[in-house]
Amino acid sequence: MNYEHSLIFYRTITPLHVGCGQEVGVVDLPVIRERSTGYPYIPGSGIRGSLREWFEKKGKEFKALTKKLFGPDEDEMEEAENQYAGCLAVHDARLLFYPVRSDKEVFLWITSPLVLERYKRDLSYFLSCATANIEGLTDIGEDKYIGPAVLGNANQPFLHLEEFCFTPVANSDDARTNLEALAGNIAGKIQISELDKRVILVSDTAFYHFVNHATMLVQHNTLTSAKTVKGGMLFSVESIPPETILYGMIGATKQRKPENDDGGQNFSEPTATLSFLRSSLSGDPLKKQNYLHLGGKESIGMGVTQMTWVIYSGGMEL
Repeated sequence: MNYEHSLIFYRTITPLHVGCGQEVGVVDLPVIRERSTGYPYIPGSGIRGSLREWFEKKGKEFKALTKKLFGPDEDEMEEAENQYAGCLAVHDARLLFYPVRSDKEVFLWITSPLVLERYKRDLSYFLSCATANIEGLTDIGEDKYIGPAVLGNANQPFLHLEEFCFTPVANSDDARTNLEALAGNIAGKIQISELDKRVILVSDTAFYHFVNHATMLVQHNTLTSAKTVKGGMLFSVESIPPETILYGMIGATKQRKPENDDGGQNFSEPTATLSFLRSSLSGDPLKKQNYLHLGGKESIGMGVTQMTWVIYSGGMEL
């Protein structure tokens, strides 16, 4: 079936822990990572589950609508009338801009050629009306960066990210302009005014190092009634830091439930379905952002994520 897709930007407001369910090295509860790249990501299944939970909490009057969007529960699938899928397809959220401490700002957002190439490819495939100009942003040395001129000049060329030193790429005015334009376009959508002045491009190797070794690692424990640590109950939890920016797609197709169903809302037009989903979550048809809890450890405030919906219809953004 044909899907229409909305581009979703995810901005972590609090640390985000989406676990992989097993120990890796010294970390007891690591974040899940892509097998091929090692980058942290948010599985589409987890996002879909959080969205479904939000609708299910709205009460019985939303039950039929929830089933249309996400499909029946597993215990309902045995009945013939409930053997159909939902009309939404929720894709994984991939890294786009990652926050790293710097000597020039409290932190800067970093990205890499591979990340931008995947972003451009995904826009081209899912949203033929959207594109990203990454000319000049595809090859860079391991100790170099491309970024706003204010971060480095001939008199003060060095930029430190964590304990590593980088120098600007020479004669990179066009590439820097393209990077600022790309970041500025995204900044306008997710409402971070300074984003285009704080995004820099580093090599794929440097980016891999930071997303693997500059995550948050917090020790947790379980206490006894005497307020001492219970034996064997000290464990570490890895999280993606606040201000990480990811992107993904949510697709919609014509509802698979019969048209004569009495569920109230008829999802026969994919773009209208995406707009309905966005307005339901935000509470305002004109508002493009909402907040959602993703991942685990919700009870200690983790996983609060801002979602920004970018929906296109006829080549125009709604």
